[in-house]
Amino acid sequence: MPDDSVGAVRILIVDDHEVVREGLSSVLASDPRYEVVGTAENGRSALEIAARTRPQVAIVDFRLPDMSGDEVCRQLLRARPDLRVIMLSSYLNERLVRQALTAGAAGYLTKGSGLAALRKTLDEVIIEHRSAAPHDAPQIVQQLHDLLSKQVATAPPTPQQQAVLDLAADGLTYHEIGARLFISESTVRFHIQNLKNRFGARSKTDLIAKAIQAGYVQPPDERFLGSVAPPTT
Repeated sequence: MPDDSVGAVRILIVDDHEVVREGLSSVLASDPRYEVVGTAENGRSALEIAARTRPQVAIVDFRLPDMSGDEVCRQLLRARPDLRVIMLSSYLNERLVRQALTAGAAGYLTKGSGLAALRKTLDEVIIEHRSAAPHDAPQIVQQLHDLLSKQVATAPPTPQQQAVLDLAADGLTYHEIGARLFISESTVRFHIQNLKNRFGARSKTDLIAKAIQAGYVQPPDERFLGSVAPPTT
């Protein structure tokens, strides 16, 4: 087995969008500290490529067409416990960070974080890889702590407010929400206004975005992950 403490860090990139894969590959290939040993568009390919190339770090998208990113992380670590996995997602919220933490990931990064954040996370995960025990996850633990700290100041919505919020996030109008919940349209508007005040939102769109960030609403492009149950052991 090669000495992981010297030479370029071997990285596997897993994302179903070609633009993201190629963009990350190009950025990392320009840095002599990193070597991209493979890219995969789905979880199955990721596991096969990882078995052949033995990466030290895997950057894995949370949303993949064949399985959830946290399940890919779990299987990668099962095959090679010393691997470090950085989860990628469009959003930063408590639910997704908890899933990544439970799967054993060492870092969590949003796609909008920027290149500086990517390099910083990589560097910290690599330092951990070379000096810490497997499955320590300081980056994810800190991110989860930060999210929970922010949520302490925001009381959770009441059950009816949560129902209104969920339907608003689904794109329903105030009239449609009222009809679905058997309440008046003015009551819906009352709940939305209270939620705006609670989250410090300027508009309904801003409210939904902040509710997603706080973990009270599941992101539209991540919702299918909620139906993916972790394997039983």
